[in-house]
Amino acid sequence: MSEKIIIRIATISDVRGLLPLMEQLGYPQNAQDFEKRLEIFMSKEGYGVAVAEKNKTIIGLVAWSKSMIFVSTSTRIHIEGLIVCKQYRSQGVGKALLNFVENIAKRESPSIIDLTSGLRREKDGSHEFYKALSYKNDGPMAKLYLRKEV
Repeated sequence: MSEKIIIRIATISDVRGLLPLMEQLGYPQNAQDFEKRLEIFMSKEGYGVAVAEKNKTIIGLVAWSKSMIFVSTSTRIHIEGLIVCKQYRSQGVGKALLNFVENIAKRESPSIIDLTSGLRREKDGSHEFYKALSYKNDGPMAKLYLRKEV
């Protein structure tokens, strides 16, 4: 019988287990640089990373940041990244990771959870996954994501 999925806050010692996930997400990392960045990221108030673990192997991660919304009394929780190892997809891991963050957001209530999902992710089912969990980008609050690197 296989172990159940455990969702827990990541630690710096998880870096080696996170590197393959970051590569699957499309962002290969140098271990030393990633460890430093992860340490800084997780030390900031309102920022966090949680991992999904099965049989003592990291199989997924979610990273988030918290900020105020200028035009509202709500707190914004932004999903910075979500990835589940390919062989564990469609088994509830991504949903469990998002539920973990949603529970954090509920403590900040009122809150809004937002995320971006690149157009390249549509073909692997990511957009439908988010929609099935009630994440949407339609109606009067639909958004257009724009960015500029400086």
